[in-house]
Amino acid sequence: MGADKAGLMLDGETFLDRIVGTLRSSFDTVLICGGDHTPDGTTLVRDPSDGSGPITGVVGAFSAAAGRDVFVTAADTPMLDAGVIDQVAQPLLSGTQARIARVTGRPQPLCGLYGRSLVLYALATLDSADRSMMAFLRTIPHFTLVDVDEGPLRNINTPEDYEALIAEIG
Repeated sequence: MGADKAGLMLDGETFLDRIVGTLRSSFDTVLICGGDHTPDGTTLVRDPSDGSGPITGVVGAFSAAAGRDVFVTAADTPMLDAGVIDQVAQPLLSGTQARIARVTGRPQPLCGLYGRSLVLYALATLDSADRSMMAFLRTIPHFTLVDVDEGPLRNINTPEDYEALIAEIG
């Protein structure tokens, strides 16, 4: 896109500040993996490997979470709402290692609750040739897909996406 998406503005707030505000309504601890900006009350986690994509943030989150499950979301989904978080971040049932959002039949691994037992899978993905979140998802033996509405998980990936969002919000 040519710009740091977390710093894009919407309704007088950066995408990151909007998302952090939403996360705070559901979680006591909010970690920011990567980037340089840390809103008040959050902790910045340095990516363990620069340039390897979102999986580095997942590995960093597991490291900082000290043996707890982690909820992961992306900085380019400024419309994320507490309803989606509440749907996805339900406690993991016995034998289930993750709960992942699914929009119109497609898994959204950047909106998911990952069990602490998956740290080794995340590290293995980071060390593999395919470091994508979909590759990580394919390594997880048992996960649940949670159908959610597309609106809150709308990704802003291009200048045109951003302009359309600004036009809709007004």
